[in-house]
Amino acid sequence: MFVDLMKLIDLAKEYGYSFDNLKRYNEMFGDKLPLFLEANEVQNKDSIRINTIKISREELYERLTKNGFVIKEINDFGYIIEKSKFAISSTQENLLGYCYIQGVAEMHVAPILSPDKNDFVVDMCAAPGGKTTHLSAIMKNEGTIYAFDVNKRRLSALKNNISRLGCMNIAVFNLDGLEIYKLKNKPDKILLDAPCTGSGIMRKDSLRKSLKSTHDIIFLSEIQKKLLRAAIENLNAGGSLLYTTCSLEPEENEFVVQWALDNFNIKLVKIDTEIGGIPLESGFTEIFNRELSDEIKLCKRSFPHVHNTNGLFMAKIINSE
Repeated sequence: MFVDLMKLIDLAKEYGYSFDNLKRYNEMFGDKLPLFLEANEVQNKDSIRINTIKISREELYERLTKNGFVIKEINDFGYIIEKSKFAISSTQENLLGYCYIQGVAEMHVAPILSPDKNDFVVDMCAAPGGKTTHLSAIMKNEGTIYAFDVNKRRLSALKNNISRLGCMNIAVFNLDGLEIYKLKNKPDKILLDAPCTGSGIMRKDSLRKSLKSTHDIIFLSEIQKKLLRAAIENLNAGGSLLYTTCSLEPEENEFVVQWALDNFNIKLVKIDTEIGGIPLESGFTEIFNRELSDEIKLCKRSFPHVHNTNGLFMAKIINSE
């Protein structure tokens, strides 16, 4: 069941969406559209990932609760802050790198790639470093991570976060992700958190309801394909790659992964992840008058109206060559 045209015009004005964008979401979510719209009006509560390089879950919990924070365990990685007398960003625990302020859905990305402490990992678009430093913690500060980013301003934030969190196994490079071709050794695992329209973070930035256009989506999808090609062609045989965006748009997500399946010797891996006890949603296999392969169901999504988080897309890919 879809919302009719006249009602969509009214909803676009009421919630601040461009009409074209709301038409897209109407087709994507159908009778769940009202839930989606309402969910994007709710701001995420602050959430923190425990930096296990420096502190245990129990010690961080004790320190924060002693300072008046009311926190709720959300997964194996962190807490939601239910109540506080002051901002978590100004705490000694944050400044000392005992925690990292990170979205709930975003905390699930690095564990899906699941790097081993002996792995050589490349994060192709690393800044500001939330997922990069999580990879480092999972690897227990062992192995090697190369963190690429082309933006010098964001690179400064990346370096600061790496230093603050005590990550000793990360080397930072002011390089475009496409320059992964220059590496002598192929990585065992690659994280490609691709540049995107960011439509999944409308809770955080309401301007994303109306600023992006179909032109922006198509333009970015071409960049994503170039980066994904580079990742696949430079991944170790049998290695794994996690492609992720904070975009809702199928052209930046399922369509990009379908293009990769059609052009490279790869396969998708099942992702068994829940957020708050709710399984991630499967990728779209029939959308915008296009049918995709059944394998695309192995791609996963978080949605604001389902998981009470930002919207993310994830596809775990194995190099079959």
